[in-house]
Amino acid sequence: MKNKGVYSSITELVGNTPIVRLRKIEERYNIKTQLYAKLEYLNPFGSVKDRIAEALVEDAWKKNHYKKDTIIVEASSGNTGISIATVAARKGLKCVIVIPESISEERKMMLDLLGARMIFVSKGIKEAIKKAKEFTDLVESAVMTRQFENKVNVRVHKRTTAKEIMKSLNNIDYFVSGVGTGGTITGVGEALKKKNNSNTLVVAVEPWKASVLSGKQVQSHGIQGIGAGFLPAILNIKIIDYIFRAKDWEAIEYARIMATTEGIAVGLSSGAAICAGMKLGADINDASKKVLIMVPSAAERYLSTELFDNKSQSLSELSNLYGKPEVNEPNAQYKPETNNDKQQNGQQELTCSSINS
Repeated sequence: MKNKGVYSSITELVGNTPIVRLRKIEERYNIKTQLYAKLEYLNPFGSVKDRIAEALVEDAWKKNHYKKDTIIVEASSGNTGISIATVAARKGLKCVIVIPESISEERKMMLDLLGARMIFVSKGIKEAIKKAKEFTDLVESAVMTRQFENKVNVRVHKRTTAKEIMKSLNNIDYFVSGVGTGGTITGVGEALKKKNNSNTLVVAVEPWKASVLSGKQVQSHGIQGIGAGFLPAILNIKIIDYIFRAKDWEAIEYARIMATTEGIAVGLSSGAAICAGMKLGADINDASKKVLIMVPSAAERYLSTELFDNKSQSLSELSNLYGKPEVNEPNAQYKPETNNDKQQNGQQELTCSSINS
């Protein structure tokens, strides 16, 4: 996006999102390491998925030579679906998004507002992908954009996200990103490692209950946007140096920390990444080191989730809370070591000490 004042399309506003130094968090939690967040929710459709939506639709257009009656189809946990629905609306195309019924109500309402038709599935994103492919095979005019396997996803992040980061920050020591489709972490991670001769270490964030990278059993989890339950085809696991497994409650708690400390209201997958970045920064505790955290979406898309389920508290409860607030298990210890359950590519699992205010 170039700052020219007047634009011919909303899609021209995608990109050039800001990077913010998290100084208040550093101060409050006594973290010497430099923490930075790239605020992708400031894209015009509200998430990092804005970057790939038009490219995915255009790629499908070129490969399938579709017309005005073409139906754009994608399987999504919400954000990609919203971004693709926006592009489809702009181009005058029909759109069908296959989504898990467990996604937030805000996502469903946005898809409906944008004119997308929704197909609901009960067993998560893997079932949604299967159903989307079935629909595409059955309907002649349907074309699937395939975000989990289309390498356009990775190329867009190399061409835009990574370049923006490298223009703004030099010598990033750690890059922290959640893993959904794998496009962001692969595209940005590969570019940063190439520029910095592999001195940038890549930290992949996945849900505790769906830790595929760590070789754990997959269960349902509450961190929408990451943890698909399988290894996406476009994910380059070779660039991942560390894996952080975020618990559902950590995603909530650290999203709230981001809001109440920095005044930046982020969603659950962002909370999981902030959790990883803060814990990593606290344990490195080196003022010369830089940790960059990807923040994919804002809190407004989680209004109906537990992120906003904050019941009123009594005076005594608040006194206890402010007297000694704890963010994580007080006895947890940080010891980076090879994970016995890791996959064969040799990543390490990050298990970090607590951060207390």
